[in-house]
Amino acid sequence: MAGRFRSGLPERVPDFGRGAVWAFRLVWIAAFLLAIAGPVAGTWQRLSAPAQNSALVPGSRAGLALGEDDLTRIRFPVGPAAAAAGVRAGDELVAIDGIALSARVPMPSADGPLPPGTTEADYALLGEILYGTESRPIVLTLAGADGRRRDVTVTTGEQHIEKAAAGLGLPAWLLSLVDLVHLPTYPFLLASAWFLWRRREEDVVSSIVSLAILLTMAAEQPSASFFAAAGLPEWAHRILYDLGNILLLGGIMLFPFGRLRPLWVLVLIAALPSLLFVSGNVYRILFIALMALAVDTLFRRLRRAPQNDERQQLKWALFGFAGYAMLIGAALTADMLKLDVGSFGGQLALEVTAGFAFGLGFLLLQLGLLVALVKYRLYDAEAVISRSISIALITVILGAAFAGVMEGVKEIILRGFGQNAGSIAPIVGTAVSTILVAPVYERVQGWTERRFHRKLVDLREGLAGCLRDIRHFAPLSDVVREVLDRVEAGVRPRRLALVVEGKVIEARGIDDASVSAWLATESPAPAGALDFVPADKTFSIRLPLRPEEGPLLGWLLVGARPDRSCLSTAERDALIEIVDPTARAVRLVLKREDREQDLAATLAGLQRQIDTLTDRLRIDRAGTAA
Repeated sequence: MAGRFRSGLPERVPDFGRGAVWAFRLVWIAAFLLAIAGPVAGTWQRLSAPAQNSALVPGSRAGLALGEDDLTRIRFPVGPAAAAAGVRAGDELVAIDGIALSARVPMPSADGPLPPGTTEADYALLGEILYGTESRPIVLTLAGADGRRRDVTVTTGEQHIEKAAAGLGLPAWLLSLVDLVHLPTYPFLLASAWFLWRRREEDVVSSIVSLAILLTMAAEQPSASFFAAAGLPEWAHRILYDLGNILLLGGIMLFPFGRLRPLWVLVLIAALPSLLFVSGNVYRILFIALMALAVDTLFRRLRRAPQNDERQQLKWALFGFAGYAMLIGAALTADMLKLDVGSFGGQLALEVTAGFAFGLGFLLLQLGLLVALVKYRLYDAEAVISRSISIALITVILGAAFAGVMEGVKEIILRGFGQNAGSIAPIVGTAVSTILVAPVYERVQGWTERRFHRKLVDLREGLAGCLRDIRHFAPLSDVVREVLDRVEAGVRPRRLALVVEGKVIEARGIDDASVSAWLATESPAPAGALDFVPADKTFSIRLPLRPEEGPLLGWLLVGARPDRSCLSTAERDALIEIVDPTARAVRLVLKREDREQDLAATLAGLQRQIDTLTDRLRIDRAGTAA
């Protein structure tokens, strides 16, 4: 049964037909307009309307940070007024203005029924704290950890969260934009979405990824708050958000050519609509799990791909998708954790982290997709991945060192002197981190190069030793073949040739006659270690083989990559490093072959003399015998 089902499936998702292209075009244009109108109108609404910063922390209008799973649980006081009034972390909110609340009151759903065990009176009382706009004193009845009840009076308003932010050095206007740190990435996302769609409208994969980007922009902040104010039902907003995620995951699983093999890819795609039926942390966990499976699908395709452009496309796509998956996972994790932290500063830091990770994740996704689909700079994938991982590791290591040293200094000063460390701890932490920059950079850079640039490292470090071994016995053709093999594996040029004393010893990707014709028309500069001419479509890199300032022996000629992009600086530096050992090996082999030819000529002459003497002796013996 499974075999018949598999054989009945097409090998790949077919391209859109003419009618489907027009239908998708209408949907895409509508999504594009939403992706422009939503962020613009939402940002204008934020800037022009009175600040409602208390929406960042539920309950902060009354100086409280309430748990979303239970609005009667106080996580911490917000602002100095609430703390001075006697609000403490861990208190239970028992009553408001003398009217008792239910034992547990979760955050309400806009369209859903009341949660079990709650009443409309609960949400009417809490509404003033959560969504109110007036400023008035209210009496809160709190129960401490010991069960004792006490009444505190606070005045509702935005002043609590604004003073808490001022204590952290943040002005009120900046606080209103703290969840919009991803907004500067939107122009790039719009341009990327347009390009992905317009490059080939009938391509299903790039089209649905492009639509996914637009739907996500239309569903995230600040679009979400604008559409909610405009009367868009919550269920419609949620469907918009879920469709964006479903299309994005589907695009990852089908990238780059929409292949429907292996069969379990279809199973994963069939499971994507399950996102429509879950919410909250269950949704976040399921989304992260599906994203991990999608990236794993891409990684498996990469392992099976041959060494060609498709493999490089998959590397770039994997870079984009894996970076997106990790950063979106970090953003979703920050979203989950921010509701459980015990301080306003901690929640604000997680809010900023989530927004920054979200925006950067989408930028990485677009970078990977654009390079993969445009097929330009395909062969920079390893360098970009290596550099990105290096930066991430160095940041994590130095950040951990800074935090660890700072906390250690605080603890030492507190225990030894019984006072706060003040500014000493961050100064010591910064000094230690600065000292560690160079050794950490060298170790991380070395590790990432060996991990992601094995062929280039082998070219730079392994070729010289190999040439030292084979130059004493191998013929020139074998030495040249070894050099070209390693250069080809290390930098992957389209064309490659090695010329010695005006003769083409070996050429790849081009015939010997064409290399000779190029040499006749071009005049490479023999000075310097490398002659780089990006405009030359045949050999943009010319490396003179001149050992130890001796005479010019020939040229190592290297062309552009298969995607016609020039070699990177790191690759050109690696070629410069191999020029001298290659030139010395060629010189030694030429001298050895000259000596061997002289010796062979001498031996041949001696053999002729021996043959002549032998013939004469034979004749003399024959005459004597006669």
